Amino acid sequence: MNKSLPIFPLGIVVLPGNIQSLQIFEPRYLKMIKDVMRGDNQFVISLLSNSNQDISFKDKGTLVEIIDFNDLPNGLLGITVKGATRIEISSAEINEDDYHVGQIFPISEPTVDDQALLAKFPELINVLSQLKEHPKVRELPIDINLSSADSVSFHLGGLIPLSPLDKQLLLDAFDAGQRLNILSRLLDEISSSSRKA
Repeated sequence: MNKSLPIFPLGIVVLPGNIQSLQIFEPRYLKMIKDVMRGDNQFVISLLSNSNQDISFKDKGTLVEIIDFNDLPNGLLGITVKGATRIEISSAEINEDDYHVGQIFPISEPTVDDQALLAKFPELINVLSQLKEHPKVRELPIDINLSSADSVSFHLGGLIPLSPLDKQLLLDAFDAGQRLNILSRLLDEISSSSRKA
């Protein structure tokens, strides 16, 4: 199933299952959000690519759904989105309201042996189990399933402090196994740099 949806190029990556708050101020994106809220509340967030002239963005992004919105004290529109699924953007163009719209295709997650895969990464399960109990995380409307490799890899990637490019690596990964390997390496880097500090 492919469909045409608005694309919001940003300097962040939202992984499936994770929550992100955004402040909208550009007129074209305010218009985009109004259009989205008149429809099915869904749009695509894609990481901005380095480009001097035109706005360019990665061809893999995340389909997100607006789950909350409010007018902020600073006069901006605040929205909260939840990542739904990884998608591929096959073509994109700028519409008459000056925002991008593209043909998107959902990326289905390859089936993995959850139990065997998660058994290889007990330290990742341990970190996510601790994060899951943090008061701030408990407030979030997220559903962390510690027996699903997809859930573990996406939620851990969304909750630990990673750069947008590292999160894009997770989004681009072929399957949960590849994501868990990347996360294991990134967590080793984080813990070794914190030991040096």
